[in-house]
Amino acid sequence: MTDIKTAPLADTFTSRGNKFWNHPEAVEGLRNGRPKPVVSHIMLTDLCQHTCAFCSVATREGNTLTAETIIGYIEQLIPLGLKAVILSGGGNPILYKDKTNRGGFKSWDFNDVVDYLHMQGLEIGVITNGMPMVEYPADGNFARARQSWKTVKPATLDKLTWVRISMSGLDHKEGCVYVPEVDSSKTTLGFSYVAHDIYEVPEEPNHGKVSTPEDLAMHGGNAVRIRTFDERRGPLTEEIREIVERYDPTYVRLLPNCLEVEKIKGRCQQLQEMADAIDPSIVFVQYKPPAAPKNCWLGYLHPVLNSDGYVYPCDSCVLNKTAHHKFAVPWRVCRWDEIGELYSNPARSLIKNPSKQCPGCVFTRSNELLQQIVDGAPIPQPTEMMHPNFV
Repeated sequence: MTDIKTAPLADTFTSRGNKFWNHPEAVEGLRNGRPKPVVSHIMLTDLCQHTCAFCSVATREGNTLTAETIIGYIEQLIPLGLKAVILSGGGNPILYKDKTNRGGFKSWDFNDVVDYLHMQGLEIGVITNGMPMVEYPADGNFARARQSWKTVKPATLDKLTWVRISMSGLDHKEGCVYVPEVDSSKTTLGFSYVAHDIYEVPEEPNHGKVSTPEDLAMHGGNAVRIRTFDERRGPLTEEIREIVERYDPTYVRLLPNCLEVEKIKGRCQQLQEMADAIDPSIVFVQYKPPAAPKNCWLGYLHPVLNSDGYVYPCDSCVLNKTAHHKFAVPWRVCRWDEIGELYSNPARSLIKNPSKQCPGCVFTRSNELLQQIVDGAPIPQPTEMMHPNFV
């Protein structure tokens, strides 16, 4: 098996398309017009305790998926070959709570979602910015008291394949990142940080702050306070170094703000300097400049169920300016209860005209790789690596 330490961190811990080849049945199915899902994002809720300036889904409508929707969606995809689920969101997934009691389903929280997915034999990844923690007493699941987030039982953590914690808390009033006790023999721990400028604008109705001059101009053009990434870079380097030394993660991902397109290249250079200063064997920079693909295929192998109950082709459609920082109607593929029907019909580009509609796409490389297969190229041999089901 490939030594993970010698494998590129970005290829292992991000979606770059190289993992497609571990699933020849799904890729071959796409070429033959009958693709299969490998992994699905599920955006559980819009709720979030943070107000990140760079948030690509700052325009929220207070949506939360019901237990009935989650179960119905998964039941359609498992027979088609689904292997894994990523719990993420426009909000913080660990805040999830469904109290509707619709369809005969009891109230659910985040632990119930993970329990259900785990019982289906699915691998589970989680992207969260965390929350304050409590100490859970020892019980039959673990021999000693253990720290975890208020809403997440330690036994739930142990059912996760991986968890990636956003270090956005460094830019909020708590000035820290809440990290639970993760059992590294069961769950891979990673961190992520987005380099961005912060313009505090009280007139902005969602977060009271934005991260680009363009968005600033939309709200009067005057910021009551500006905190640039350049002035915060030194302190952030030391704070992230302390997190690495304290929690010994498998990786830390640094990336630029995708909304500041003109700054992406320069920011990546700055971030690489940070990575080199901290520990380049663990810390890596993800460079993913936006560009419109010729066709949109990724959503067949990796559909995204948003908290509004609709399926989208990827989670970068929110980066398009005309989406206005939300999962918008023009990018909807189908309702959650129509996902099975999508796979029963011949494959097509999920967006009719991506060159016009999707200039903000950051999965262009993945779509280009899949386009080559659709056009008849041979399927490359797979490379063994961690988390191959998270394409």
